[in-house]
Amino acid sequence: MTNVGSMLELDELFMGGGILLIGLCATIGVALATHILLRYLHRGIPRLFVNSFGYPIAGYILVTTTYIAFHTYMPDLLNIDAKYYSALIVFLGVWTVYRICMSIVEHLFPVEDQGPGKVGPILKFILRVVIWGLGAMMILNTLEINITPLLAGAGIAGVAVALAAQDVLGNIFGGAVLYVDTPFRVGDWVKVSGQFGEVLQIGPRSTRIKTLDAQLMTIPNSKIADDAVINFSAPQEYMLIRLKIGVAYGSDVELVKKTMKDAVDNVFAATPYLSHDEPVEANFLSFGDSSLNFELVICAAKPLYYYAAIDAVNCEVDRLFRERNISIPFPQREVRILNMPDHGL
Repeated sequence: MTNVGSMLELDELFMGGGILLIGLCATIGVALATHILLRYLHRGIPRLFVNSFGYPIAGYILVTTTYIAFHTYMPDLLNIDAKYYSALIVFLGVWTVYRICMSIVEHLFPVEDQGPGKVGPILKFILRVVIWGLGAMMILNTLEINITPLLAGAGIAGVAVALAAQDVLGNIFGGAVLYVDTPFRVGDWVKVSGQFGEVLQIGPRSTRIKTLDAQLMTIPNSKIADDAVINFSAPQEYMLIRLKIGVAYGSDVELVKKTMKDAVDNVFAATPYLSHDEPVEANFLSFGDSSLNFELVICAAKPLYYYAAIDAVNCEVDRLFRERNISIPFPQREVRILNMPDHGL
C-alpha cells in the first residue's frame, strides 16, 4: 500500500509539474508573440486586437495553470485558496478592460495627435482613474474585505485632501482647461500675466515661459486659465507693431508719411526683422499740443524680432528725418500773463 500511495503522489507531482511547465512555456510563447506582433503592427484593427488581448491572455494562462497544478495535484506544496485565484482573475479582467480602452483611444487618437489640446491624453487619464478605481473595489470585494469603512474613510480623506490641496487641484483643473481649449502651444510667443515670452513647457500644474531677458518664468495654470492670453504666434507668426511719431508744426504731411514708409522699405531690404504680410501704414492721427502726431504700422517677421524691428525702424526714421529736414519737436508751452503791472515782476 505504501508503494501504491507513493506512486500516486509521484504521478500527481509529475502531472502538476507538467501542467506548470506547459503553462509557463505557453505564457512565454504568447508574450513573445505579442511583443513581436506589436513591433510590426503599427496601427489598425489587428494591432488593437493584439494590444488588447495579447499580454492578458498570457496572464490568464500563467495564473490558471499555476492554480490547477497546485490546487489539484500539489496542494501539499502550495495550497492556493480559491478566493485568491478569483481575485487574480478579477485583476486580469480589469487589466484586459483597461488595455482594450487604451487601445481604442490610441486607435481613434493616434500618437501624433496626443499633444496638448487633444482629447487623447485627457480621455486616457479619466479612463485610467475610473477603471482601476472600480477594479480595486472589485478585487477587495472578491477577497471578502468589507469596503464600506474604506469608502467612508476615503470620502472623509478626500474632503480633507481637497481642502488642503485646493490650490494644487485648481492648477490641475486649469491644466486640463489648457489641454482642451488650447490657447497656445509649446513654441508659441505669448503675453500672459503681463509677461511676454516663448512657451517652453505646458505641464499639469504650471506652464513655463522664457522671457525676452532669458529668464524662466513658471506660471500656475489656474492663473493662466483666469487671465487674458495674447498669442502672437497664432493665427500667423508675424506681429504688428504700432509706432507713435510726432513732427513739428509746419511739416509737409505727405513728405512725413512717405519718409516713414521709405524708412520701413530700407529696413526690410537690409534686415530680416520685418515682413510684408500686412501692408505698411503711415497715418496722420491728430494735432498734438506741440506736434503733429503720426502712427506707423509695421509687421515684425517673428515675435522674437519685436524689439529689433522697433530699433531698426526708429533709427532709420530718425536718419531720414534729419536728411530731409523734418523736425521732431520737444514739448513746449507758451505762458502769457494778463494785466502785467507797469513796473514788471
